[in-house]
Amino acid sequence: MLQATLKEPFTLKGLGVHSGKECSVTVYPAEEDNGIIFKLKNSQSVIKGNFSNVSDTRMCTQISNTEGQSLKTIEHLVAALYGLKISNAFIEVNGGEIPILDGSAKPFASEINKIGVKQQSKNRKIIKIIKKVKVTDNEKYEELSSGDSFTFNIKCDFVKKGLLTSEINFDLNKDNFYENIAPARTFGFISDVEILRKNNLALGASLENTVVYDNYGKPMNAGGLRFENESVKHKLLDVIGDLSLSGYWIQGHFSAFCPSHKLNNILLKLLFSNPENYEIL
Repeated sequence: MLQATLKEPFTLKGLGVHSGKECSVTVYPAEEDNGIIFKLKNSQSVIKGNFSNVSDTRMCTQISNTEGQSLKTIEHLVAALYGLKISNAFIEVNGGEIPILDGSAKPFASEINKIGVKQQSKNRKIIKIIKKVKVTDNEKYEELSSGDSFTFNIKCDFVKKGLLTSEINFDLNKDNFYENIAPARTFGFISDVEILRKNNLALGASLENTVVYDNYGKPMNAGGLRFENESVKHKLLDVIGDLSLSGYWIQGHFSAFCPSHKLNNILLKLLFSNPENYEIL
């Protein structure tokens, strides 16, 4: 697999789902071996898109640098880049948060497809999972194990919120990320809105950018769901974005029950804590 970048830059503007404020993001092409680098507008320092820079995982993935600068809600954008096999990009953000847009990765992926992907000459570095690593949080768990591709099996259970248990299997090397995963929107429950806003979270959330389920597990959005299993597809989208912060293309199998941003980050830390867990190709 060759490294790749964008053929030209693109800009998108919208609300930050947590801040509720206007923000914008411009994604530029980048040279080989650059990786995914973020920069806040009018700042001289950058934040590397790496799991070691994750500073908060409450309701989104936030990264920070040693200068105290932070950037929220990067997961949908980096999932779009990773899902479309882009390894190098320079990203400038105005507003401290990536705009939520429609709540999915599709607006980012659509822009990437519109302008095109530029193949580069160097091979992309691949991390091959050798030994299984697993993290747990009560009944929740996530694990990475060996495999020939980058495959996923995810189960979600929101029965207490009125949703049926759902499951997805996906191969990121073979299956269509743009059609099947990128459009899946972030979701929440009307019963959680008050406590989230008291904690200054989801201040920009609305039916325009979030699938909101009522107390009976029914979507309140006028258009309904994009997929019957949209919630578990969005969980997969978040996993892809968070695991992209490994800095490598992953060769292995990911399985989980009720994954979260918190567990995604802990899993990567555990993976890299022991060189015997993996091999760099």
